[in-house]
Amino acid sequence: MVVVATASTRFEAELYAAKLGAHGVLWEIRSRELVPTTHPIGWLEVLVPVDERDDAAEVLAVSDESVTDAPPGRTRLSPGLRILRVALAAGLVVPSGVLVVEWLLGLLDVVR
Repeated sequence: MVVVATASTRFEAELYAAKLGAHGVLWEIRSRELVPTTHPIGWLEVLVPVDERDDAAEVLAVSDESVTDAPPGRTRLSPGLRILRVALAAGLVVPSGVLVVEWLLGLLDVVR
């Protein structure tokens, strides 16, 4: 089985699968959700047999650019995972910025 599309929601993955099934292509959905909830953090992969990869790419390429030849580790991030990444980065940057401002204010007190 090879990955032909990635989806950030279960609904999106099922749409891909339904489109493939309507064209007679066998499919499977593999979950890469970190937390399987209504709003997952992670992604889902739509897989097809190796010999049907070209047919699947043809079916999905008509209206979607998610069929790629990218290596399996290079999938796009879901919106939830992007937000989590930004929140973690802000959690590291903001306290550092506060410490720098406090340090600068301390220097200003010494100069007076």
